[in-house]
Amino acid sequence: MSKTPLKIYVVCDLEGVAGVVDHYQQCQWQVAGGWYAPYLAQARRLATLELNALVEGALAAGVTEVVAWDGHGNFPGGLDIELLHPACRLVMGAGDGGPIALDERFAGLFQLGLHAMAGSPKAVMAHSFSGSLVGYWVNEMPVGEIWMNCYTAGLVNVPFVFLSGDRAAAEEGRQIVPEIMVAVVKEGLAETAVGLAVAPALSLAPEKAREIIRAAAYQAVAGMDRIPPYRPQQPFHLRAQFNDERLAEQRAGRPNVIRLDAVTVAIEQAEHPWLLL
Repeated sequence: MSKTPLKIYVVCDLEGVAGVVDHYQQCQWQVAGGWYAPYLAQARRLATLELNALVEGALAAGVTEVVAWDGHGNFPGGLDIELLHPACRLVMGAGDGGPIALDERFAGLFQLGLHAMAGSPKAVMAHSFSGSLVGYWVNEMPVGEIWMNCYTAGLVNVPFVFLSGDRAAAEEGRQIVPEIMVAVVKEGLAETAVGLAVAPALSLAPEKAREIIRAAAYQAVAGMDRIPPYRPQQPFHLRAQFNDERLAEQRAGRPNVIRLDAVTVAIEQAEHPWLLL
């Protein structure tokens, strides 16, 4: 008798990985002139090994299929496929437009290496979608990439069950779904919000971080069926504040968008929460 497939989907980012603390030196794959961050290869290796630890924990708990999406932009992204666990398949060439190929066949959404939203204090490289957003609100709730991934999974009835990253990201995830399993691999030490600027942080050793992720992934699989998909109330009231007037002006030309001030725009009733991005 064949075993019923148990599939999980993993959204991967780079800023929430243990040992990754400097956006300019570790997270930028290309800047003006084709320059690559000098420690990008190291960061990608650390991220891939964290993903492998998640896969190991999930397989031990009974998962039969793992699909991961590299959410750190276009190629080369935030993962090194040569180091990828053989039981994991990787969505490639999809850029950062959202979890590609995530559908109702998956039993749970896992978010690995995530960072907190823009404006978060005591965070490591906190930002929302890009460095140009000062803040993004859905129904007056400040949200970032963690929320948007969770919402996207809920659209296809997939529950958000696991998050790894810095402590601020873990707390943000639990504000959305309190029952998720978290693996905290580092924490920011700056009392104020510093965005993508370099600031003091306390990180676990990569090997220890992988140990915690492996155990938390196992526990997340065991409790997946107790967490319902996330379904926020619709329609959505959206508000976005930018650090550049030109970005607000670009959005102001879209249907139903209201200009609140030089850098802030809103939509009173939106069908989808990403319409101001």
